[in-house]
Amino acid sequence: MAIGLIDIDSKIPNLALMKLSSYYKGLGEEVEFVQPNKQYERIFASAIFTRSKDICSKLQKQYEDKIEIGGTGWDINKELDPIIEHMIPDYDLYSAEEIASRMKGIMTKKRKLEKATEIVNAGMGFTSRGCVRECGFCFVPKKEGKFHNVAEIKDIINPKSNVIILHDNNLTADPNAIDKLHEIRDRKLIVDINQGCDVRLINEDIAKALSEVKHLRSIHYAWDLMAFEDKVMEGINTLSKFIKPYKHMCFMLVGFNTNFDEDMYRFRKLRELKVDPFVMIYNQKKDTRLKHFARWVNSRIYKSCKWEEYEPWVKAQLDYFQVSMF
Repeated sequence: MAIGLIDIDSKIPNLALMKLSSYYKGLGEEVEFVQPNKQYERIFASAIFTRSKDICSKLQKQYEDKIEIGGTGWDINKELDPIIEHMIPDYDLYSAEEIASRMKGIMTKKRKLEKATEIVNAGMGFTSRGCVRECGFCFVPKKEGKFHNVAEIKDIINPKSNVIILHDNNLTADPNAIDKLHEIRDRKLIVDINQGCDVRLINEDIAKALSEVKHLRSIHYAWDLMAFEDKVMEGINTLSKFIKPYKHMCFMLVGFNTNFDEDMYRFRKLRELKVDPFVMIYNQKKDTRLKHFARWVNSRIYKSCKWEEYEPWVKAQLDYFQVSMF
């Protein structure tokens, strides 16, 4: 019987499942994503997001002791065996068609397939784990502990491509950040710094090094809390000396501990700097106004109409405020 894998909610190839696949294929086992009505010796599932807990519970009831579930969305304490953790991922596990099917948005099928092909051919992994921050909304400090290096850039290159997806949680906190960026530059790699940069830690040397590498997409960072404003503004201004603001994207966490006036303030402040904001709703909080706000911002509708004139919100706000009163 084969080893079965279940990728519950990843938008890009799941690194843990890829490493499990490498390990069991190395033992001569057949490994595949779980197929209906087929029996498996063991099943491994991974959930990235906490919203997937119900799915995990159903899978556990369905497969009982045959399944092992990991990932931040299910158990932040579960880790791969060190031997498996250090395996080269199985870059043949995912097809471009599988990743394309997970993509949302208005892209054509052809464009989705092109992007998916780029992703499945990319090298991916961590050169560091942990973080120097202890943000209340983040699992990383609990899951990975203090910042520490675990690999080198050369260790995550896929021979199929010169693209790498770097999963490091806080590259700009890394004492070796500039050396790593120089290696990416010198190897002529294209990088996606997947978890973003901590803009509060960007100085001119790091900004210059970031500008010397080719990025797969916009360079992105976050402004999560109002208390971070001064440091975030300082970091954006420093980065903008080397990388034009239209190539930036700033993630804005909403629904955690900011009110709507503060969310709108951050949005307008970023637009004054010509930076594209992207709204992230904390734990997918059920708030009608935040959902409309996220769509207005993330779909760039703000470029064609003001928030006060955004028709879906205009229609929804009467009910919203009536509910809020009770």
